[in-house]
Amino acid sequence: MIELLVSLTVLLVIAGASLSVLSYSQKLFHSQQTQADMHAGLRGSFELLTQEIGQAGALNFTPRTLTPAITSSSSAQLVPIGSTANIFVGEKLTVDTGSAQEIVTVTAIGSNSITAIFTKSHSAGAIVAAWGVFPQGVLSSSSATSLNIFGDINADGTLVYVQYDCDTSAGTLTRSVTTIAPGVTTRNASQTLLTNLIANPGATACFQYGTAVTASGHTFIPSVAVSLTVQTSQRDGQTGAYVTMTKSFSNLSSRNILAGLTMAQASPAITNRLQSNPPALPLGP
Repeated sequence: MIELLVSLTVLLVIAGASLSVLSYSQKLFHSQQTQADMHAGLRGSFELLTQEIGQAGALNFTPRTLTPAITSSSSAQLVPIGSTANIFVGEKLTVDTGSAQEIVTVTAIGSNSITAIFTKSHSAGAIVAAWGVFPQGVLSSSSATSLNIFGDINADGTLVYVQYDCDTSAGTLTRSVTTIAPGVTTRNASQTLLTNLIANPGATACFQYGTAVTASGHTFIPSVAVSLTVQTSQRDGQTGAYVTMTKSFSNLSSRNILAGLTMAQASPAITNRLQSNPPALPLGP
């Protein structure tokens, strides 16, 4: 009987120790998994931010043709064109080639037609293209909690407006993407990229901007800094405290905006490659 009691006691001690180790291992695994999920969420958001800020201000334009021949005139003419997709009022279009080439500014858009002043004559089928960048690919309407950018962000020939909103009260980082087109004045609904977002240490803003530079009548925002902090939804099983993680990038720049700034500051300035913003920007809620 004594031997049986001793054996049971030893078994209970071993079982207790095993359960303690198992419990510790489970808490450690849960803690590591939570931190891994936080890191993955931040990494995915920053990869997207880096890519899209880098593409801000990009203009890729599929060449098209004038349908009829055009006779030069000092007055604006409404001219049929193969397609008006991604053309906007105020855009500078390069028409034709060689000695017949000129740059015109679109003043109105119709159904597969544009209105502009053509100071040179052009044959039917003359090539129409658009070149350059958008100096305000990072819009001046951006703030400490809202990053507003636009351009051919996906390099697919389509102009889009992208808005990131950092709301530490709601605990979310959201993103909306809207194709820029005539008649579109409101942005699409946002999708949530991050949850459990909290204020950054030291009250650092989510979005910070390099000093704006004005040149040749355009304002350039040359860089963006992003800082985001997330917190676990539950307390850590080991420490009993919430786990937080902060990630920051300090100098995200768009090669398109920097190229535009170089053109604007050249002597003489190359202004015919600096495109104006589509008139609807920034889009409303």
